[in-house]
Amino acid sequence: MQPVTWRLRDCLSSFTVDQLKWYAALFPGETPQRKGELVDRIEERLRNPSEVRRLWAALSPIEQHVVAEAVHGFNGRYDAEVIPAKYPSAAPPNSASSSYYGVYSSRHQQQPATPYDLLFLAEGGRLIPAEVVVTLKALAPRPAPMVIRGRDSAPSAPTSRSGSQKEPPRVFLAETERSVFHDLTATLDSVERSEVRVGATTRLPTLATLRELRAQLLAGDYFGEDADAYERADDAIRPFALVVLVQAAGWAAPRSRGGRLELTTSGRALLGRALGAVEVRQAWERWLKSDLLDELSRVRAIKGQQSRSARLTKPSVRRDALAAILGACPVGRWVGLDELFRYVRAHHLGPTIERSEHSALYVGWSMEAGWLEYVGIDYWDLVVGTYLRAVLWEYVATLGLIDIAYTYPEDSARDVDRLYGFEEEYLSRYDGLLGVRLTPLGAYVLGLAGEYRPTIVNRSQEAPSLRVLPNLDVVVLDMAALPPADRALLERFGTPQSQGVYRLDRGRILEAAAQGMPLERVQELLGQKSGVAAEVLPHTVRVFLADVHRRASAIRETGRMVLLESDDAYLLAELANKPSLRAFVSLAYIGDAPVLLVPEAHQTRARRELLKLGYAPRRP
Repeated sequence: MQPVTWRLRDCLSSFTVDQLKWYAALFPGETPQRKGELVDRIEERLRNPSEVRRLWAALSPIEQHVVAEAVHGFNGRYDAEVIPAKYPSAAPPNSASSSYYGVYSSRHQQQPATPYDLLFLAEGGRLIPAEVVVTLKALAPRPAPMVIRGRDSAPSAPTSRSGSQKEPPRVFLAETERSVFHDLTATLDSVERSEVRVGATTRLPTLATLRELRAQLLAGDYFGEDADAYERADDAIRPFALVVLVQAAGWAAPRSRGGRLELTTSGRALLGRALGAVEVRQAWERWLKSDLLDELSRVRAIKGQQSRSARLTKPSVRRDALAAILGACPVGRWVGLDELFRYVRAHHLGPTIERSEHSALYVGWSMEAGWLEYVGIDYWDLVVGTYLRAVLWEYVATLGLIDIAYTYPEDSARDVDRLYGFEEEYLSRYDGLLGVRLTPLGAYVLGLAGEYRPTIVNRSQEAPSLRVLPNLDVVVLDMAALPPADRALLERFGTPQSQGVYRLDRGRILEAAAQGMPLERVQELLGQKSGVAAEVLPHTVRVFLADVHRRASAIRETGRMVLLESDDAYLLAELANKPSLRAFVSLAYIGDAPVLLVPEAHQTRARRELLKLGYAPRRP
């Protein structure tokens, strides 16, 4: 349906005498008393370019920006999403009547009309009549597009909703770029060991799987609690996302029987190699097109998603604008979430969540009370904003494309107190997201950079939060200053001795190295957080780390073998000496039982040669 285009006289004729007098008071001279004369007076003035120029000059600078935006971008219409997002300090125009919306308003009786109000004459103060738009287009400069400039420092802690906080909430920073390569590898290794179980129909990870996988990640989950703190699978963020991502990338898929994942051919090809930016870009591009999971379903507080009346858009369609949203962020600079969301709204980049005219979603215990179109809170922020928070935090950050600044969700500034029937402290675990920083990896994956150059982190200005002692003890000087990711890493390679004291443990470090953690990460953390260069750490600590590094590199895994068994030991010996096989097949013994060892890379060739000899290897 095309929007109504109001002609100036038709618009004026729709007002009452009192309403016309409210506008006519802006012009010098005696105000007429009859409606026809009032209509003539206002129409004559607004058709006069000189008078419109006078009204334009009387506008404040911010009002001029709003008028310019309306006449150049929306044919005179006050766009209630774009304009407040682009000019948050600008108030909407007042109107002599709100009858267009079916609600009586007496604002014009409380304060006099302004030139700003007069220009937006039609549709209850939301539209400039067509004749006036023509004149204003010649006066108003075309508005500049909104640009995100970013800043060097992360967003500060939010202000308490109640104002009763004694101390500001703590802000955490998650630098995700260094973790993603290790974490994707650890997830694939877990799949290879048949340790990843998923739901038969949902393909989402089980609670036990998430607890086990979290312990293998370089920095654990985003909050530093122990994995046992997960009461349900929905509580996890990073390990949950990784299981979804390896499936969306086509690297893992459920077995035909049972709920375990197994590697696909493309996933198996990644084993034994160091994953890099190319693989991350592949995972990103395939995830964008995947409908495996609707991220809105991760927000349990928004109900009605599975109702018959809900007509939700496909997740793959919603993600179309993500590249444009992230591409607007300057590389290496922090962008507050509020500013990012203003940009999204100003450019109409927000995804459409529901395809129906009216929302079927609600919060609280009752749809009648919590219907999201009438809960008194901006639907965009409540639904679209919540969806974007989940996508940015759980998937974009976990893939290392953005660093994030965040706090605990109960410390966020989101006002959920007005949600009738909603008794929780926050809407979702993602409410604590405060800001994002596009990483060099993100710039490469999004096509903003031709090559990937890792971030160089300078922590020389940080106050020390650890002290490394010659007896291999690591003392946490300020637990509150230690980010959850660093605390999780410390707990991974150190044995707790007492409150805030950990002993470097060779077994734990070697186990972490076997799971793919770079050993340099241990020395790097100790040096950075203690405020000393790695070569200045205590001598005993350096000797200990060197010994661990020697042990970890003494034995190397160069490939995988396929074992071929037979009840006929003589047959295996004969095959091992066949000219067509002996170049790449070896006879070995497991206990007293002989087996043929075939390098995984030659598995297809060995199968082909065995078929020529009249044998067909098969699984029991």
